[in-house]
Amino acid sequence: MNEEPIQFTPNSCHQVEVVETSVLRRYILFLAAGVGGLCLVLMGLYFVVVNLNESPDNFPTNLPVTIEQGTNVKNITKILKQEGVVKSDILLYYTLLFFYEPKDVKASTYIFDQPITTMQVAERLTQGDFDTGLIRFTHFEGERVTQLAKRAAEILPAFDAELFVSEAEPLEGKLFPETYFVPASYTSADLQKLMTDTFTEEIKKVQPLIDAQTLSLDEIIIMASVIEREANSPESQKMVAGILQNRMELGMPLQTDASIEYILDKPLAELTPEDLKIDSPYNTYLNKGLPPTPIGNPGLTAIMAVLEPTPSEYYYYITGKDGEFHYSKTYNEHLKNIEKYLR
Repeated sequence: MNEEPIQFTPNSCHQVEVVETSVLRRYILFLAAGVGGLCLVLMGLYFVVVNLNESPDNFPTNLPVTIEQGTNVKNITKILKQEGVVKSDILLYYTLLFFYEPKDVKASTYIFDQPITTMQVAERLTQGDFDTGLIRFTHFEGERVTQLAKRAAEILPAFDAELFVSEAEPLEGKLFPETYFVPASYTSADLQKLMTDTFTEEIKKVQPLIDAQTLSLDEIIIMASVIEREANSPESQKMVAGILQNRMELGMPLQTDASIEYILDKPLAELTPEDLKIDSPYNTYLNKGLPPTPIGNPGLTAIMAVLEPTPSEYYYYITGKDGEFHYSKTYNEHLKNIEKYLR
């Protein structure tokens, strides 16, 4: 039987060529996708290896980092990223997830005497730092440099009170009041840096409010330091802040006893009428406007009182014998309050 040869028409050849080209194109695309995927995997691995085995440039050597009780693991990793302990909070989180038991992460105050890797940080977190030998030191709101130095010298063996006063007194007002956990080896320079760094971090949180003020940052801190000594509660601080700003707007002297207390180093209760006549730029009875420098180190509550004062029509205030504040619009009303609550 005769078989007819298969005939290829020009169209059928073209169809074969198209099919072969389409297959080749798919193969190239598949190969390219595979190579691209492999590159991404290798880049990811490189990122993980580098960050697991390197520490950040701003690693907080010898500075305490506190993890509060009840903080969840994700927030812990974010805190450590913000503090400069690790480069990536995400990498630390998954390191804890895959290589450790996240529930074993312990709330504690951590201090690192040298930079360590992310893997080492994860290990420290699961061990806790309960035997760090840190010393608890509280710098109180309103406390001045000389008082702070005296107390620090009593509990920190390496602390030089005289050196601290000479170097930190120009920074009065910017040594942030807080409870700190520090090593016994802390020097005056270490404590000064810790407190000024904390001040900078706290001020960043309220920077938009500061930018909206007519007062400069230095003026805000000076007024806050006065309010810290003049008022005794968040509510009274806001009221007094509003009254002092009312006085400044009207061109009245502030007439604050706290600034007299500062230059005489004398308790408020012991000030005499003669003390109020002392010739000094800190005497806000004789000089209008703010004192030339802060008269202590205000806390965030006092600073916020200046940034968000309670509006009122008052220009005078006194603290009664019972510790309560009494406000008045006029000087005559003020005199009546003095007679009623202080006599």
